[in-house]
Amino acid sequence: MRAVDGSTLRLPDTPDAIATFGQMFPAHSAPATLARISQVYDPLNKLILDALIAPYHRDERELLFEHLAALEAGCLLLLDMGYPAFRVFAALQTRKIAWCARVALDTWSVVREFLAAGQADAAVTLEPHTQALADCRAHGLPTTPIRVRLIRVRLPTGNIEVLMTSLLDPDTYPADAFAELYHLRWAQEECYKCFKSRVEVENWSGKSALTICQDFHAKVLALNLTAVLASTAQEIVDDRCRDDGHPKQVNMTYALCAMKNALVCLLTRANPVELLRRLIDIVARTVEPVRPGRSYPRRKGPRLHGYYMAYKPCT
Repeated sequence: MRAVDGSTLRLPDTPDAIATFGQMFPAHSAPATLARISQVYDPLNKLILDALIAPYHRDERELLFEHLAALEAGCLLLLDMGYPAFRVFAALQTRKIAWCARVALDTWSVVREFLAAGQADAAVTLEPHTQALADCRAHGLPTTPIRVRLIRVRLPTGNIEVLMTSLLDPDTYPADAFAELYHLRWAQEECYKCFKSRVEVENWSGKSALTICQDFHAKVLALNLTAVLASTAQEIVDDRCRDDGHPKQVNMTYALCAMKNALVCLLTRANPVELLRRLIDIVARTVEPVRPGRSYPRRKGPRLHGYYMAYKPCT
């Protein structure tokens, strides 16, 4: 299983960064120098499989096309609402990649008709319109109609969302499994939160475009190494805390701190096995309880020095 999502990063307002990545021009504030980033993420193993940093004007769908080489045939791809487009589905179908995407309720005529009919699960056909035909031809993609399945999902809030998927067989893929399936994509949102708030990716070590790219990929590497280390430590935690009232999980902030302090040694030692064992043992001793079902409203407020104060950074 794979997920793809994009975000933006705030960059230093230097001539090199502006020339390489571009700026956003808000109506009532100063221009902001930004980069567009995108990741292919494994939500089950919590690994970033492919990461891109690109100019701000690049579209998330364009970056998805660059990710296609990192997506193997036969995998299942989870997509947020910004990705659905006929050319995207044509590209995935050509590469034999299954997908499940959340779609806007008012953009696709087949979705509006599906909702108006009060259906919960239906197979429909996507016909390419004029712009979609031009986009497909520009990318060398087929323009034949695509058969998809629409599934209505009622959220705990009472709101309705619609998922569009290439998994057509209702016996093999029952409709009531899709809400939980799509929710797995949330792990990528948590990864971005960790990337920005705990790893502080926007706390750049230099001001040039080259330094920005180096910092970005170095922190992707650090996150992945920590995820592998934490996964191994979690097996130890599960065994130790088997009889506890609440299940326990590795404290990811502490794990990132441990990796940050040991990363250079880990990469430069001829034989890092003993250091890895010590790191796993340290991480396995710092845990937090898991309390499923807890939910709080999302609060968005100002950031101090570019970092959200609600989350602990790695120190």
